[in-house]
Amino acid sequence: MNSTVPNARAEQQEIDASAKWPVLVFFSQAIAWLIIGGALQLIAATQLHTPDFLGFLSGCEWFTYGRVSAAANVLLTYGWGFNAGLGVALWLMARLSAAALRHGGWLIAACKAWNITLGLGAIGILVGGTTSFDLLEMPRWVTLMMLVSYAAMGVWAITTFSVRNIDNVFASQWYIFGAVLWFPWLFAVAQTMLFGVPTHGVVQAIVDAWYVNGIHGLWFTPLALAAAYYFVPKITGQPIHNYYLAGIGFWWLVVCTAFAGGSRLIGGPVPAWVATLGAVANYLLIPAVVIIFTNFFKTLAAGFGRAKGSVTFKFIFLSIVAFFFGAVLNLVLSNRGFAVDTQFTLIPELRDWVISYACFSTAMFGAAYFIVPRLAGRPWHSSALVAIHFWLTLLGVVALVVGVGYAGSEQGRLLNSNVPFADITAALKPWLAFRTVALMVLLVGHVAFALNFFWTAFNTVLATGPKAEFANPPAMATTASEGQHA
Repeated sequence: MNSTVPNARAEQQEIDASAKWPVLVFFSQAIAWLIIGGALQLIAATQLHTPDFLGFLSGCEWFTYGRVSAAANVLLTYGWGFNAGLGVALWLMARLSAAALRHGGWLIAACKAWNITLGLGAIGILVGGTTSFDLLEMPRWVTLMMLVSYAAMGVWAITTFSVRNIDNVFASQWYIFGAVLWFPWLFAVAQTMLFGVPTHGVVQAIVDAWYVNGIHGLWFTPLALAAAYYFVPKITGQPIHNYYLAGIGFWWLVVCTAFAGGSRLIGGPVPAWVATLGAVANYLLIPAVVIIFTNFFKTLAAGFGRAKGSVTFKFIFLSIVAFFFGAVLNLVLSNRGFAVDTQFTLIPELRDWVISYACFSTAMFGAAYFIVPRLAGRPWHSSALVAIHFWLTLLGVVALVVGVGYAGSEQGRLLNSNVPFADITAALKPWLAFRTVALMVLLVGHVAFALNFFWTAFNTVLATGPKAEFANPPAMATTASEGQHA
């Protein structure tokens, strides 16, 4: 056993060395878009309650609400979300496959191509080339470029798995495979049906709802769960409870999610069966959510004492809580009575934000706090910035859930009480300002995270003085320990 430990550590170091620059480049690009997209999101949120916020730019159409909001939406989804998600996915796949990440130079080139394309698409939105479809706002001419660069990035996850050096296939790998393969299918079908060979009328709304639901349910959610299935047993030292159920939970989750998009159109001018199918699919998700809860609850309870000091564990725990809250919110919004009352309020927006940020982004933060020190070969530079990031994230998440949740419910009540729209707008103004403050809190946390990341990852000179310890207990000794049921 003693001879196994050095061998396993040497193997892990070799894997980390192969993944170092590709993953750090993915993270650096993701963080840059997180800051830029967050700043644009803050500008758009401020304009809702203070329309003359950018009065000195009143003659510049680039900074009108519609364009800024769409650009922020795109940058946070495809910039932060896809770069961070692929960075974590590639590292996890390499570790779980016990195989080095190959052809890192090509992977970095593909990452650069993706981000250049994304930047051009965001500029296209700001100059007025946006579309009217949620999460598909970028001009049509970037579509092919996005698909090609994404294929050049995602293929390495599949390649790494194909040359794995162990027989086991773990739950994290299932979810990574799913996310990596589902996106190009979702994106290509949506682009074809909306722009290539466009459908007409309400079919366009159905396609866009299906696509948006797919991005949240088949990209953000699987990657967050992939991180949770890896890091929870890794940090707690406990095997996943009832791990044999994880496969059932995976297939149940993805099959039902694929049919759930129509629930976003309850009360809309679409065939009744479309919304009904979506609502039923969301209700059928309950067994999958229960299985995932069963997997994590006892595992977290048994290992909480050991793991509570780990910042990765704190973020992953927050992500898991957000996943279950998002599932409940999604179920509530599948109720026709509630959905009809809230469909034109802030509540559906809150549901998507809980999945994309409170669940997915916090999982990526937690993963980064574990991965980066192992790639950089040094602990996080500032423990104070680590703490600032976590507590501001927690504060911002709680504030947004409570504030936007209350504002949305009040907005629905007023809309259904036939209150004049101007009065509803006036009543919401303090809550919209509250949301802006919460987004500002999150952005400050993101800046702290960015400073700490670049200081740690790319500063070759170790500064003296107190340093943050590695964010987690040392990695387990054997290759098998990378799995969720070791």
